[in-house]
Amino acid sequence: MIWTLVALLTAAAVLVVASSSTGAANPLTTFRRGVRARRNPDREQAAAAQAAAAAPVDLSLADFLRATASEGDGYLNPDELIEDLRGARERAAAVVRPRRDVVDAHDKAR
Repeated sequence: MIWTLVALLTAAAVLVVASSSTGAANPLTTFRRGVRARRNPDREQAAAAQAAAAAPVDLSLADFLRATASEGDGYLNPDELIEDLRGARERAAAVVRPRRDVVDAHDKAR
């Protein structure tokens, strides 16, 4: 009995919080709108329900990859990747060299 009461109070609190966060006027109005939509779904909801009820198609991974293969360059072009790595190395070396010069100058000052 107590657990049922706690569950009902929790559900009511969730309804109130959810309705206030979405900007709905009244949790009861939102509930009624949901019940009405379930009884009389619009075209979009009916199409989604029909698509969800369709039987799944068994397809091997190889067949799927064959059917969805596309011609052209892949996501990674090795030449571009090599150029990017060279540029990153050069930028990193440019940052490290001045720091080494500063450390060397600091050591010589002592």
